Amino acid sequence: MHFRITKENFLTAINTAIRAVPSRSPLPVTTALLLRAVNGQVEITGSDLELMIRCSTPAREVYREGEAVIPARQLAEIVRRITDTEMELEAAGPNAILTYEGGEVQLAAFLPDEFPLLGSEATAEEVLELGTDFRDALRAVLYAAGKDELRPIFTGVQVQIVDGTLTLAATDGHRLAVYEMTAAKSQNAVASVIPAKALREVERVLSQTGGGLTVSIGANQACFRVDSIEVVTRLIEGRFPEWRGAVPQGPPITVVKGSLSQLVSALERAQVLAAGETPTVIIKVTGGTVTVEAQSEYGGMRETLPLEATGDDLEIAFNAGYLLEALRATTGSAVEIAFSGKIGPALVRVSEAPGYLGLVLPLRLV
Repeated sequence: MHFRITKENFLTAINTAIRAVPSRSPLPVTTALLLRAVNGQVEITGSDLELMIRCSTPAREVYREGEAVIPARQLAEIVRRITDTEMELEAAGPNAILTYEGGEVQLAAFLPDEFPLLGSEATAEEVLELGTDFRDALRAVLYAAGKDELRPIFTGVQVQIVDGTLTLAATDGHRLAVYEMTAAKSQNAVASVIPAKALREVERVLSQTGGGLTVSIGANQACFRVDSIEVVTRLIEGRFPEWRGAVPQGPPITVVKGSLSQLVSALERAQVLAAGETPTVIIKVTGGTVTVEAQSEYGGMRETLPLEATGDDLEIAFNAGYLLEALRATTGSAVEIAFSGKIGPALVRVSEAPGYLGLVLPLRLV
């Protein structure tokens, strides 16, 4: 393999693919990048056995097609520090040589057939074409996915397609985020659990490129293609929690409506004083007046908000961070919070995001 490439193209592709590379691994080859030169392009791939990211970029010239597996961090840092605008990389046998004006760097290489590729061309059970609204859907639910690797099913996002409606749902057991959007009617009903880690990479790519998205979902993995970037991930095995039963169906006892930005600002101020592992804020509804309170060893605050409240008086406590994340998940000017009781879940809806629903469990007041 031998090619010439601009530093800008090379570094951009490296920085994209390297996001799938683990910083440490018992399998050394997974800390490397697979480089492949073919048809005037350079493909760079990173993989940690569960997630794979591939980025293609134009080469100035491909002198000899081929592939090489090169340590990721070292390659990235060296290319970043080269001041020349173009460079060449040649690989043959156990070494790769990177040359630039005035110098060259020799890097040890792995054998290409040792690299753990995920089969992005595997048979897909469903293929979808989605727009930038899928990026908004991802932003709206990813915050609620769990981080406990001992409960892997909670670290994923459920993707369901039924009768032309695409539903994303994420929960960590304390909160739930759901987003519904229209999708092309599917030949088959889809219900897969995709790692939130992979979907965060998809959301990041969509934010950077703004291009259309092709999604292929198979029995064991999913592939997302955006322009010249491909994200492939294994699916999470297991049964996703039946979240629909957790959403209150009856009329709420109290409803608060008003400015989303004003409520968020007040909760942010309260969060400063709500110290501890579980920063607690209290929302009180008394005679139609809404107040936010917080108290800790650092001090206390109480703020009356210009929000509309209907229904019963209520005093309810929340983890400030959880409630704020539910409110910040989408953009909008007006918010509605429906309370089902002081120990029941609160439902968050935002005016400009009709497909979004956030559910937050309250804390018990002592």
